[in-house]
Amino acid sequence: MTLEGKTALVTGAARGIGQAYVARLAADGANVVAVDINDPTDGLVGLTGKGDKLGLVCDISRPDEVDVVVTTTLERFGRVDILVNNAGIFPTASLDTVTIELWRQVQAVNVEPILRFTQAFAPGMKSAGWGRIVNTGSANTLLHGKDLAYMTSKATVHGLTRALANELGESGITVNAIAPSVVATEGFLGRARSAGSTAEEVLARVLAMQTIKRPSVPADLADVLGFLVSEAAGFITGQIIHVDGGLTRTGA
Repeated sequence: MTLEGKTALVTGAARGIGQAYVARLAADGANVVAVDINDPTDGLVGLTGKGDKLGLVCDISRPDEVDVVVTTTLERFGRVDILVNNAGIFPTASLDTVTIELWRQVQAVNVEPILRFTQAFAPGMKSAGWGRIVNTGSANTLLHGKDLAYMTSKATVHGLTRALANELGESGITVNAIAPSVVATEGFLGRARSAGSTAEEVLARVLAMQTIKRPSVPADLADVLGFLVSEAAGFITGQIIHVDGGLTRTGA
C-alpha cells in the first residue's frame, strides 16, 4: 500500500497524534507537509520514506496564514492528494462558564480550517480523480462530558465529514473521520491539569469504560489512518471510525 508519488498535508503535526500521522505517511512513501502553530521541523528529522518533507508554521484559525500554507504547498508539490485535518484545541467549559469568544475560537480552530483546506485542495484531487480526506473527530460526542464548545465542534466535524463525503464521492475522493478516545499525549496531560485532575485519574476513568484495558497510543490511530488513505479503503467514505478500545461501542 505504497503512497509514493502522493503528497499528504497534516495539521497539528508537531507532536502527539499528528506527529505519528506524519511519520506513518512518510514511511508509506508520501511527500509530507507538516503544519502546526509550533515549528514541526524537528519532528521531520530522521523520518523514513523516500518522499520529500516540509514543515510549516501556521495558526490555522487565521485565514491569511492558511492561504500562505496552501500557496507554499501547491508551489512545491502541485497538489495535495491526502489531507489530514488533525489540529484541535480542547478547552473545558460548561454552559455557565463558556464565553462567546471561547466558543468562536474553538470553531475557528477545530472546524473552519477543514472547510478552508478542503476548498483549496479538492480541485487538485478532482483533477486527479483520487483523494483522501481524514478528519479528527472525538468519542466524546457519544459520552457524558460537559465540554460544551469542544463537544459541539467535534459533532460538527462529524457532520461536515459526512457532508463532504456526499459531495465529493463522485470525484474519487473519500472523506472519513477518526474518533479517538483519550490518548496519552502532551496535549492530554495539559488538558487533565487544566481540569483539576491528574492524568492517572483521567486514564483510570476511561479504562474502566473501555473493553480493551490499556491506554490508547498515537500508533493506534496512525495504523487506521494508514488504511483509510490507502487504495484498500477506496470504498469507505462518510464514516466516523471510533478508535477507542470499545469505549463507545456504537457506530453512531
